[in-house]
Amino acid sequence: MPAICMRLAFLFAALVATTPASATDLGYLKNAPIGRFTDQDMQLFKQTLNGALDDGADGEARSWSNPDTKAGGEIKAIKSFKRGEVPCRRVAIKNKAKGVSASGQYNFCKQAAGQWAPAN
Repeated sequence: MPAICMRLAFLFAALVATTPASATDLGYLKNAPIGRFTDQDMQLFKQTLNGALDDGADGEARSWSNPDTKAGGEIKAIKSFKRGEVPCRRVAIKNKAKGVSASGQYNFCKQAAGQWAPAN
């Protein structure tokens, strides 16, 4: 998956603020925690998300924080399931950065290349 697509996938996954249905650009991300993440915040978030998806037990919460920026969050594996033969997970994501916090639940399924991607 190209780097920009991967970043957008994580932006979607971490997007934990309600956005208008008519939004046609990503400008609304500035009002979501992920829109305020530094590169280091994003790296910490992705490591925690992938760890929770790869081997987190259902019900297990994993936290991340960046002491330099005070950004942080929690990712909780809620449910493991399959779509056909494809392994999927439902996770609850809570993030905060620069005075903004939000949360939501998202489904991810493992792609053939072994990476997790957001799923409906």
